[in-house]
Amino acid sequence: MKLTIVLFALGVLSQCEGKQLSRCELVRELRNHGFPQNKLRDWVCLVESESSRRTDVIGKPNSDGSRDYGLFQINNKYWCSTTNIPGKDCNVTCNQLITDDITKAAACAKKIYQRHGFDAWYGWKNKCRGKPLPDISSC
Repeated sequence: MKLTIVLFALGVLSQCEGKQLSRCELVRELRNHGFPQNKLRDWVCLVESESSRRTDVIGKPNSDGSRDYGLFQINNKYWCSTTNIPGKDCNVTCNQLITDDITKAAACAKKIYQRHGFDAWYGWKNKCRGKPLPDISSC
């Protein structure tokens, strides 16, 4: 009985574990979700700075108590709901932003970009703006 419970728990945990995308996998995902080709290097730099290309990252609490979620590190103060009911500006739950299917995270990131540009992300401002962007030519 104990072995069954342990195996079940391990199975559940392994399904919850996020995925780390390679750089080219990320580029393919971004293209598949309609990110413009001329901004892909900026998006790759942003994702690498914010989440190291991991889909399951939940950031440490920010100074205001909010947290950042997923590949794009989308903040729960304005963009996603911490309840089980989708809400806030992206009409998603924060848990929907930490899955391997990045559809909702990508749509939310594009909405944030439309309103605020890349300046919405400190990772991009500090590590990408005015700096050499990642090489994606082989992707």
